[in-house]
Amino acid sequence: MTSRLPGGPRLTLQHFVLQSEFIHAYRSAVRATRPLPDSSTRRETLDWLRSDLERLRSIHDLDALNTNLSHFNRTVKIMLPQLGLSGLDEKRGAKLVGQRREAWQRALGL
Repeated sequence: MTSRLPGGPRLTLQHFVLQSEFIHAYRSAVRATRPLPDSSTRRETLDWLRSDLERLRSIHDLDALNTNLSHFNRTVKIMLPQLGLSGLDEKRGAKLVGQRREAWQRALGL
């Protein structure tokens, strides 16, 4: 069974399953960066990971998506321990402040 979006490619159930797996992988990466002590470092790391996923938005080839999902998971698994996350306490990590809120705080001089 395939669905047809107006003007878009045919999407199968496997596309939606992969979308769910990408969301799960990104959320895992967000949770894994919680112990980072500096909020700007955490924001930069998450922005970099998100940009890696955003570039895949226009790809609809299942093999390419599976390969990129594996690559993303491998990158997160390799990169995060190198940041020293294993020795950090999750309770002492930086609170992630959204970009809009951060800009608002800078504008107010906070």
